[in-house]
Amino acid sequence: MRAAADPESFRLVIPSQTRYLNLVTGLAKRASLVAGMDDATAAKVSIAVDEAVTNVIIHAYRGESTHQVEIELRFREEALEIRIWNTGGGLHDEDVVLPDPKEYVKHPRKGGLGLLLMSRFMDEIHFKDTDGRSECCMIKRTPA
Repeated sequence: MRAAADPESFRLVIPSQTRYLNLVTGLAKRASLVAGMDDATAAKVSIAVDEAVTNVIIHAYRGESTHQVEIELRFREEALEIRIWNTGGGLHDEDVVLPDPKEYVKHPRKGGLGLLLMSRFMDEIHFKDTDGRSECCMIKRTPA
């Protein structure tokens, strides 16, 4: 692997269509395994990526299939970093409110658990806007 200052990385750009989710989640799982994670952890990373990309397609792009979602996977010595960009708008760290799982069970509703799953399955999640694009950055530390 390269030094941490110059991580190995690659990008994938997909249309904003849910039919490409299997491609993205399969890639995320495989990248997690390559980074040294076990199968269970790799599956959780894949679920987090699925939730993040689905949120972009459904919420940022309102289901419109004519946009693009850009995904970058960076292999760092200490972690796998996954960045997801869109131009449809997004969250900021200060806007994120995670649902209380106990309340959710008492009063179930459709949706709302994606961010909670992402936060539970990843070590860090950050949201920001840069140069007219919204970014979700998720980090999963690799085993020592």
